[in-house]
Amino acid sequence: MMAFEDSTNEGNSPKYHTGKKCIESGCSKPAGTYWGKFWCFEHNVERIHRIDKELSDIISRKPVIVDGGKRAREALEGE
Repeated sequence: MMAFEDSTNEGNSPKYHTGKKCIESGCSKPAGTYWGKFWCFEHNVERIHRIDKELSDIISRKPVIVDGGKRAREALEGE
């Protein structure tokens, strides 16, 4: 379990509550954790998991090199 997923971690304590409500529709829980000031603990965990999934998907894709790297080589040669 990562720290942001642990409800007992100090980063999820009331110390970080902003005094506002979570920005997720229909949620009235207090917003604010070490990892995000706009979301409650539960929604912040969901948000970080979404971000992690998107980044993992991006990393797993192979880059598309349209011109065989010609533009990159030309840019480097021009330095």
